[in-house]
Amino acid sequence: MTSVFEGKKIVLGVTGSIAAYKAAQVCSHLVKMGATVYPVMTPNALNFLGISTLNALSGNETIYDQFRDRKTDHISLAHSADAMIIAPATANTISKLAMGICDNFLTTTALAATCPVLIAPAMNESMYTQQSLQENIRKLESWGKFFFAGPAEGRLACGEEGKGKMVEPDKILDSLLEVLSFSRQLMDKTVLVTAGGTREYIDSVRYISNASSGKMGHALAREAKLRGAKRVILITSARNLNRPFGVETIGVESSMQMRDKVLEFYSKADVTIMAAAVSDIIPGQRFDYKLKKKDDILSQLSFKLNQNILQLLAREKKQGQVLIGFAAETELTEQNMLEKFKDGNIDMIVANDISKQGMGIGSDYNQVILVSPDGSRTLVEKAKKNIIARKIWANIIDNYL
Repeated sequence: MTSVFEGKKIVLGVTGSIAAYKAAQVCSHLVKMGATVYPVMTPNALNFLGISTLNALSGNETIYDQFRDRKTDHISLAHSADAMIIAPATANTISKLAMGICDNFLTTTALAATCPVLIAPAMNESMYTQQSLQENIRKLESWGKFFFAGPAEGRLACGEEGKGKMVEPDKILDSLLEVLSFSRQLMDKTVLVTAGGTREYIDSVRYISNASSGKMGHALAREAKLRGAKRVILITSARNLNRPFGVETIGVESSMQMRDKVLEFYSKADVTIMAAAVSDIIPGQRFDYKLKKKDDILSQLSFKLNQNILQLLAREKKQGQVLIGFAAETELTEQNMLEKFKDGNIDMIVANDISKQGMGIGSDYNQVILVSPDGSRTLVEKAKKNIIARKIWANIIDNYL
């Protein structure tokens, strides 16, 4: 374990729970294994653990005041850490994070963090099993950045027996080890991702497009960054999505613009994921003015097949590169899927059935089938697209890297 924690910068968050004393043990163990620990406490945590304890154990100043002399410490700390632990984490803090409430230094730092955040809940069982809290936990898990360790079952502070006890420090360190390993999986890799539906203009106002939101591609780019990719390049036509933090985001509109930008970066990419819904057909001619109804619009329109960017990349693919395609179909037959591999050099196709309601194009949810060139399939059950992105990356890392 020492080699993994050696030199790592860990933010240790402590909230107002009787289990706060265990945070001192976590801090001590991390320091002994070579990590640099920066303690952060909520105001309520001061009722259970003194700052002098964590100061002495970590060798760093414990932060508990939101309004310090340096007003942006929560950003510099959040953006430079390898991981953040919140142990213990109360129902109050978990729910604040899920709702985006930043009313103390800990919650502000956790939401701003670009590293994985490991949460160790501690509370009474009746609080832990409350529907509202469980929904907030699921929400945080679906975002991809937050991970949970525990809680465990046992004797609670109130004297009752049940589930809600913070897991022991050694279990937290085991979970942190997994999180740190996770965040290094794409280290030294350059990742290229496309997203969104292209717009192919007929005239100055009309265009051909599709309902793709770009959410899947953005989730894949965000997940790649969380897994420690050296460089993530996102080429997207989505207009209404936030740029994933730390990702080089390039906006395009047409398939030609997307092709040119993809080719600009493709030779540098270790993994390329073509998640964009590129138009299959494009206008034969683009008019620089608005066509008038009186001029018999239909007689002036013509269309042609568009260039397949995925096939172009497959032909130019170098040894060691990984190329993943997406396929939105209404019939996921074996013949349809194997047809996607006809040009060779494509490592995997991510297929989703767009005929199913409530998922796929435009939705926050998806269900996909990961198809290999030999025809083998892996079903990824319906989930938020952030979770789908995580499972797609897990498959890529396990099988192609």
